[in-house]
Amino acid sequence: MTRLLVVELRRLFSRRLVVLAMAGALVATALVLAGVWQSSRPMSGDARARAVAEFERAQADWAENGDENVAQCLAAEERERELSGGDVDFGCDQMEPQEEWFLVTAPPLEDTLPGVLAGHAYLLVLLALVVGATFTAAEVSTGSLSTWLTFEPRRLRVYASKLLAATLGVLPATVVLVGALVGGAWLVARGFALAGTMTSRDWGDAGATALRVLALTAVVAMAGAALGVLARHTAGVLGAVVGYVVVVELVLANLIPRLQPWLLMKNVEGWVAGGTVYFLQTCTTDARGTLCDVTDRALPLSHSVAYLLVLAALAVAAGALAIRRRDAV
Repeated sequence: MTRLLVVELRRLFSRRLVVLAMAGALVATALVLAGVWQSSRPMSGDARARAVAEFERAQADWAENGDENVAQCLAAEERERELSGGDVDFGCDQMEPQEEWFLVTAPPLEDTLPGVLAGHAYLLVLLALVVGATFTAAEVSTGSLSTWLTFEPRRLRVYASKLLAATLGVLPATVVLVGALVGGAWLVARGFALAGTMTSRDWGDAGATALRVLALTAVVAMAGAALGVLARHTAGVLGAVVGYVVVVELVLANLIPRLQPWLLMKNVEGWVAGGTVYFLQTCTTDARGTLCDVTDRALPLSHSVAYLLVLAALAVAAGALAIRRRDAV
């Protein structure tokens, strides 16, 4: 098995599309870091002067009309409370202009790094899917797999070595890309004096997120390799994924909001973030009209991990069945 795995790893990295996908992911990571740099820059002198002038005008208007604006807000709040019969808060006591509304200050690294890592995870998941799918699909479509089976006729053994090669092959690239992202974000934040408040707990949370991303890319690469065997073409795998996202994630999820705990992307979010939430809207109609209430529901990490592992296992099992039963692979 070890010799088979070494051979498969060599074949994986000899594929041009695999190398191009990894290079493209590196370029995309550099673009993400460019966005981090742009959002971390302080306001220019001209922009700051304009913001200060706007703040002063807002203060002057508040001094002249603030009491009247608050009275109107309170009256509207009371009317809405009578109509809805619930507790309504329009924030009338928070209407006075504040300097931070006008002067934009870049947030510290501990506030931005989790979001940057979470957004970057989707790029890495796509990379893992492409690498896994193209590795096996190309060999099936070109007939290379059939030729290889004449030398190693144990189909499930070959299948397992290919899935393992796709899984192990994507991990070094993921480590490099995540390391480049975290290191680059830290350098940018340090350059703008935004990294000094990072605590050991913040770094621990970032490390845990990075490990979850690594584990997820490994699972997705394995599932992608299995789907490549099933679909026989990389375009078929990617087309199926895009079709699922459009039909289920964008259309069906809006029609049936209770599907959210079972959506693929929501569970990817839950895996990466260590748990997430989704929102349900409940509406009731009575003599006063239709009233809607939005509640948030927790989606724990354990649910997302179990859900995605089951889907990956089903893909792997279906691929194993296909490669074992097909007359021509």
